[in-house]
Amino acid sequence: MPTFDFAPLLWWGLPLVAVPVVIHLINLLRHKRVPWAAMEFLVASQRKYRTRVLLRQLLLLALRMAAVAGFVLALAQPRWRQAIGGLLGGGTATHVVVLDDSYSMGDLAGGGDAVTDAAEGDTRPATAFDRGRRVVERIATELAATTGRHELAVGLTSALAVTGTGPAATRLLVPRQPLTPAAVQSVRDVVAQARVSAGAAGPREALAAAAAACTADGASDRVLWIVSDFRSRDWLRAEDMVATLRRLAAEGVGIRFIDCAADAAGRSNLAIERLEVMGGVPAAGVLLPVEVEVRNDSAVPVRDVMVELREDGGSRPGVRIDEIPAGGAAVRRFDVRFTSPGGHPLEAAVPADVLPADDVRRAVVEVVDRVDVLVIDGDPRAGGVTGDAFYVATALAPGSGAPTGLRPQVESPRTLATADLTKFDVVWVLDVERLEAGEIQALEAYARGGGGVVFFCGPRTEAGTVNATLHRGGAGLFPVPLAGAVDLLPGTTETPVPDLVVEDHPVVAVLSGQRNPLVDAVRVDRVMAVERGHDPAEHGVRRVLSLRTGQPLMVERPFGDGLVVAVLTTAAPTWNNWARGNPSWVVVLLELESHLARIRRQADSLVVGDPVAVRLEAGVDEVEVDFLVPPAGDVVRQSAAVAEGHLLEARLPAALVAGVYEARWRRGDGTERERLIAVNVDPGEGRLERIGRERLNRETGGLPYRLDHADTFEAAAGGLAGTSLVVPLLVTLVVVLLLEQTVAYAAGYHPVSRRTAAT
Repeated sequence: MPTFDFAPLLWWGLPLVAVPVVIHLINLLRHKRVPWAAMEFLVASQRKYRTRVLLRQLLLLALRMAAVAGFVLALAQPRWRQAIGGLLGGGTATHVVVLDDSYSMGDLAGGGDAVTDAAEGDTRPATAFDRGRRVVERIATELAATTGRHELAVGLTSALAVTGTGPAATRLLVPRQPLTPAAVQSVRDVVAQARVSAGAAGPREALAAAAAACTADGASDRVLWIVSDFRSRDWLRAEDMVATLRRLAAEGVGIRFIDCAADAAGRSNLAIERLEVMGGVPAAGVLLPVEVEVRNDSAVPVRDVMVELREDGGSRPGVRIDEIPAGGAAVRRFDVRFTSPGGHPLEAAVPADVLPADDVRRAVVEVVDRVDVLVIDGDPRAGGVTGDAFYVATALAPGSGAPTGLRPQVESPRTLATADLTKFDVVWVLDVERLEAGEIQALEAYARGGGGVVFFCGPRTEAGTVNATLHRGGAGLFPVPLAGAVDLLPGTTETPVPDLVVEDHPVVAVLSGQRNPLVDAVRVDRVMAVERGHDPAEHGVRRVLSLRTGQPLMVERPFGDGLVVAVLTTAAPTWNNWARGNPSWVVVLLELESHLARIRRQADSLVVGDPVAVRLEAGVDEVEVDFLVPPAGDVVRQSAAVAEGHLLEARLPAALVAGVYEARWRRGDGTERERLIAVNVDPGEGRLERIGRERLNRETGGLPYRLDHADTFEAAAGGLAGTSLVVPLLVTLVVVLLLEQTVAYAAGYHPVSRRTAAT
């Protein structure tokens, strides 16, 4: 049911409506009866038209009273309100305000006004979050000024989204409290100190806690306010959030949305989506390829984007991107080389724009002295310089002239059951006749945990043994079932066809393209054939290399968290000539090693809000860890707790800011250890596409809500009370005055001019 609010001026102004009646009565008292023959004739005539004249006079009197009433009402500035959530003033109304502080609320676009930071004393352009704070202050101020009793609670999405930390009431920025003048000032002070976070928790993540705060204590009159920027990322396909809102509405909770973002045409937001090492061996002195990806979140292309780079805290040459298409991304690659082991921070930045939070991204490259790889030689006599192990080890570590950072360790198959395989990035199994059950179990556990395994076939490989122990109908490590060794028959065409066919795979991407003389020079004489009727593609197997006959030569299949590759020919130039002086052999093996080890080498990719943890070894490391938190390097000490097995874990519950965190601890022998961890903002939060009212209506599917924009909500005095009726009243007043003049003219006496009478 609607209700109205009036300014106090109305109550003393309303008696003025009686002024026309008083004037009319006074005029009646001034009349004096005087007999007059001519007037008697007129009085007789008047009696005939008395009813018509009386109606005109009453209508004229009513219009004059309405004009006075309209004038008084316009001065009182009435507003139309919807009586939601206790605004009628019949009881205590509970208002829960959810203020979105995700970093997209730091959007500077469209903010023509400026704000002065009370803490820092500087003036800067207003952000969407600044407008949201002013809305919260307006809500508190106007609720305190309206009739009835009101309670207010305010929560930030970053705090409300944190689960497992107690009731929602304990995570509120402003606890639920009656709105007295002192409470309003307290709300203003607390909200003024709030800052936009670096996290991505928006209304969707915070709604469960907000709903709990809204329904606490069973209050009868409740209103949920969501003050946000209404990005498509949060509201498209948000069935769970809409279901919660619909449930609240069914329970009588009023839903109010306040949109704080500005629709600024032509704005451009660049975000660094990715900064990571792409392959290579992270060892001292080895060149590493790094990719940086920049997204253009705007409707127009952006040209000549300069990406600034920093390495170990110092500047290095940046990279230039000629053009980034509208709504698209561009990738640039550059190389880094670190001469010392340890963690090395990298940083990429684009010029500041409307959303500064996603203009910077950081990564930490963990560099070691050497990377160990395990080579299992299936030749019991050790092949020397002619065996498979020699050609694999030489390709992985050619010598000091071409440092790869790899340190091959050639062992017999028995090593698989006794060695700690987790210290090896890749295990190479070369033409092994048979593996024992314990060796297979250890190898499978290694691959299942993220390790990479490569099998090479050869004369000692028995198809039946491989199928029974390693493939096991697809449940084992080996990617395909084998039929046995076959010769590759010569081609029948007059034009020579290369034996190798390069497939679409990152390991051999460097060899793809038009005719490659290095690939053309490879001759394959003998291979292990796959069982007839077995289609590798149907079993999740991906081809890396094929033969001209269509048979697979190198295949890959995931196993647990790791990858397994099978090469169906020899590593040594026994069944082929590939390793005999062909540079592509070295290139493919190094790319294969990097591809398989990428999971184990993948740096921790943490976003704001994630816990920051380091693993320690029980009995070797001390349990106290100091975390240095950016940007000022504040020290937070944490004690490690048992994680799993002989490992301990020390952690910060959540990273609240982006930057490079440093963990320091001591070992039992007194030596100091440290680890760097990069924490970045979630790049998805920087997608600033707005959902708009029409799409919001479609997504919410009939949810009863009211949507206002922060600018109009702030500018309207009494904006909480609803729609102002001043303009409609003024228009009505003009119409009433025009009617009053028309009726007054019709009810008055107008003498006829002589010219008209003569006519």
